[in-house]
Amino acid sequence: MQTGYGKSGVLKIAFIAALGLGACSTPELPPQSSVDYSVEIQARKPDANKVAAGEGVRLSEAMKKNLSDGPVSSGRKAMLTLIERSKRNGRGEGAYETCSERFDSAPECNVLKPGWADTFFEDELELDDGDSEIALKSSQRNSSVKLSKSFRRKHSKVIDQVYRSLSEGKIEKVEGQIEGDYYRALKRIEAWTPELESLSKRLIKDDACADPEIYVYLGLKGEEFFPDDDKMERVLDLYDRADQCYLENSTNKYVQLARFRLGLLSVVKKDCKQAQTVFNRLAKMGVNDYSTRAHYWSAYCARAGSKKEEFLASFDELFRMNPLGFHTLSINHGDSILVDNLSKPIDPIVKTRASIEGSFNMWIRMLEDYDQLGNPAMVRRLLTPVRKNPEYLLKLEPGVRLYLSTFAFRSKDTFSLFRMLDSVFRTQSEYVVDSTLKLFYPLKFVESIVDGAKRVNPLLVAALIRQESAFQENARSRVGAMGLMQLMPATARLMDRSVKRSQLLKPEVNIRLGIRYFEVLVDRYEGDVELALAAYNAGAEVVDRWQKRYPTKNRLLFLDLMPYAETRNYVTLIGRNYYWYSKIYGEELKAASGAVEAARSEFRGLKSE
Repeated sequence: MQTGYGKSGVLKIAFIAALGLGACSTPELPPQSSVDYSVEIQARKPDANKVAAGEGVRLSEAMKKNLSDGPVSSGRKAMLTLIERSKRNGRGEGAYETCSERFDSAPECNVLKPGWADTFFEDELELDDGDSEIALKSSQRNSSVKLSKSFRRKHSKVIDQVYRSLSEGKIEKVEGQIEGDYYRALKRIEAWTPELESLSKRLIKDDACADPEIYVYLGLKGEEFFPDDDKMERVLDLYDRADQCYLENSTNKYVQLARFRLGLLSVVKKDCKQAQTVFNRLAKMGVNDYSTRAHYWSAYCARAGSKKEEFLASFDELFRMNPLGFHTLSINHGDSILVDNLSKPIDPIVKTRASIEGSFNMWIRMLEDYDQLGNPAMVRRLLTPVRKNPEYLLKLEPGVRLYLSTFAFRSKDTFSLFRMLDSVFRTQSEYVVDSTLKLFYPLKFVESIVDGAKRVNPLLVAALIRQESAFQENARSRVGAMGLMQLMPATARLMDRSVKRSQLLKPEVNIRLGIRYFEVLVDRYEGDVELALAAYNAGAEVVDRWQKRYPTKNRLLFLDLMPYAETRNYVTLIGRNYYWYSKIYGEELKAASGAVEAARSEFRGLKSE
């Protein structure tokens, strides 16, 4: 089966490092700045005044106090106390039965069941694979399914067999092979062997389609040897084969990833026609991890080709899905059509009850009651579904979600607060106003940040802390990172040999050492904060390899090409944060400290050409 790249040699890629990644025989794209649709973009600005029009409870009022009617009755207080004690002590099904017997099968007792959220909201739940850029950490790096240590030990023989099979150029799966084993086996292979070359050619030429997982992981293995023009040709063929094999597949994550890489490498080649075809196909696969980027690059190519209507259609989708996002800012030359809302005193109306039938209103009443009883710990426990699956909120009106965010605010649950506000902004951008953005972008520990930041903008440090820990000073990661700036103890000791592990949970110590380490990285990359942030997340040696692998002058293209999904999102999310922190607090902090003016931090990806 003939695929789109390389078989006939017609589209062979030529990497010429002096011209930057992607120099080839195809026509040069016109500069993005040469085609200006700013008037048409500005006309799409939503009317923020309508969220405050009319009568009702205002956000400012809901933030200050509990709005529930009257005191909690003694009978209800007894039930809530039993539920709280059972949750705190980790009791499960038995506690539910006790609660049901004592309080006549009260539906609130359901929160004591294991996996209570799925039962509690089962009528309302419609999960989507959200493009959740608000997530603070990705659980994986496009690598594989996580395995326990004990299973890994037992499974190692299977991976050995997969490794031998791939080393011999075989496609067929081995007995006991599971998802991710291709990746685990290919990690052991350090060179692009003749057997891998033969295997890739067979995958490309065979009429029968293989598992999309092997196309993707073999393609990513080939990318490790960029910028080699032969490897580029082979990788493009592999991704294109996965794309062509599964034209009708709308959910497979490996097909999505293959299209994402194929589209990006088509932009590298300056083949915008192919890129738009692939990205449009990716965008039609439903909301996925690459949706906003697919719409961005479709818009990028449409503007490069002066295709106004196609550009505006892609911009509309990009803005609808992620109105605050880095890519949305970049396609508008590094600015937002929403920024004027910061100068308007708009106090949105909240909605205290959901219109839909189901358990949501009972859940909201429980939040009100625990809040009124002065039990923030239980409020945080009840908000657990929001932290784990923000999609639980999709059927709720934005005004209800905004009301729920006030409970997260008062209970100091910033993770839930950010997720709920993100959900509001993504479904109704009219709510992006001064009052909501200050909730979404709080500025805490200012004195410690300003005192510590000497060579970087303090607002960039705030943007980093927001992403790393959501300003939770006791935050700990599964790999051992600690505190506001999520420092590994070993890294902290490199900055200060006398520091103790327990001290890393003290805000002033964590900020001081975190800034010192970040500034070391900024100096290493000669002031390039995007590369420094990537190194803060993935490690400097890894970033150095990526720079050699993808030597493009287009910074946003480089950021999207980074193979770690976690790092891609990390850098662009902090860039987004920094933009909004600068717009909200820039003048205020500048008046209080000369540090903002003295230490500018430029994000080149916001104005990529």
